Amino acid sequence: MSDAASSPVVPHPPVSPSGGSSAAPCILFVDDDADIRQATSLLLRRRGFDMVAAENPEQALSALAASPVSAVLLDLNYRRGATNGEEGLACLRAVLAHDPGLPVVVVTGHSGVAIAVAAMRAGAADFVMKPWKNDRLVATIEDALATHRRRLAARLPVRPDGSGAGGGDGAPSQTAGPDDGMMIAGCAVTRDVLERADRVAPTQASVLLSGPAGAGKTALARRIHRLSAQRAGRLVVLDPMLGEGEEALSIRLAAVGAGDTLLAEEIGAWPAAWQQRLLARLQAGCGARLLATARVGGAALREAVLPDLLHRLSVVTLVLPPLAARGAEIGVLARHFLRLFGRRHNVAERSLSPEAEAALAARPWPDNVRGLRQAMERATVLARAPVLGPEDLAEPMPGAGDAAEQDPAAQDSAVQDLTLAQSEKTMIEAALRRHGFNVSHAARELGLTRPALYRRMARHGL
Repeated sequence: MSDAASSPVVPHPPVSPSGGSSAAPCILFVDDDADIRQATSLLLRRRGFDMVAAENPEQALSALAASPVSAVLLDLNYRRGATNGEEGLACLRAVLAHDPGLPVVVVTGHSGVAIAVAAMRAGAADFVMKPWKNDRLVATIEDALATHRRRLAARLPVRPDGSGAGGGDGAPSQTAGPDDGMMIAGCAVTRDVLERADRVAPTQASVLLSGPAGAGKTALARRIHRLSAQRAGRLVVLDPMLGEGEEALSIRLAAVGAGDTLLAEEIGAWPAAWQQRLLARLQAGCGARLLATARVGGAALREAVLPDLLHRLSVVTLVLPPLAARGAEIGVLARHFLRLFGRRHNVAERSLSPEAEAALAARPWPDNVRGLRQAMERATVLARAPVLGPEDLAEPMPGAGDAAEQDPAAQDSAVQDLTLAQSEKTMIEAALRRHGFNVSHAARELGLTRPALYRRMARHGL
């Protein structure tokens, strides 16, 4: 195991991404040389910074998801003999996709001037060359943080009382927080979806994000918003599943204006009255951009959504496939979550045995990425050994933790509850198949409203 992975992570207080806070600014340093990481850590801590280390781009993204940082110091080459900066530039793009305002200072050798220029064009705040002078490195980081603070202050709206509209430190509320929408692409399908999302993000086009529950639709919507021209405006989430009534929806829609973005969650489950109000607000020219998510597509979505509204929603449609269909991405995401939760819970990073990887690949993952994330967090905190086996990934049965203490009647009740849940899922699947996955017709047969059927479909991962 690498030095960066095996050494305990020193917890640090939350830090504003703008670099201004009551705590020391935290720098994420990404470099494959353990000695350089150690020396840089000593230097930065002496100069009043905190530091989180990563030895490669994969660890860097996990570290960024685990804890807030003020800036990134990013080496550009990682493979032995590599000089083209390909891995570092890809990491730079991923970091800025997660948080477009985060200052990134790239590190290159004297022969890497062209690579440094490419990094600056890709959004890096500045660069330093190895071997650096310590004072020069610290000054470059301080300048990048100061420039970032000035840019935030220049575009931050001011309230009538003179205070900023963002957080108390001048950072905009839209800055990505830890684990807030970190998108990891481990297969060609997801890479294509992210590439298309990043292309459409700077435009005003409405986007419909389709895919099963837990596939990452909301995270992708937030990524699009962060990369958009409206990122300084509000992201207004509209979700009938949160229990708010039509009156609350009307108030939220009335307050939306130009520069804001509307995110209509699970639009296929919206009551007709909600859809009418949203459509009327859009027709009135509110000026907001529209994003929407849906668990169903095709004929089922056309059946569930008003035609005029669906036409406005689906200028661009992006489909996230189920996790089980993403192949090698299951292992990539699993390792990311193990790094993330190792840092977050301050425990040694776990790794996967070949048998564990095979077990993960064979699972159906009805809860998709959400289910994998939960499984890796559970394994991180409960496993006794650093290398996880299939036994560490076993899915807990309802009430299993109390099984030894339950009397036979209680155990029979737990089994009966599980059987009822399985029966309900089977009935819903059968009804959907009989009606060609027409949700309205299946709901009518089952004696349910359409929103009630959608909730049950979500509960069972359908």
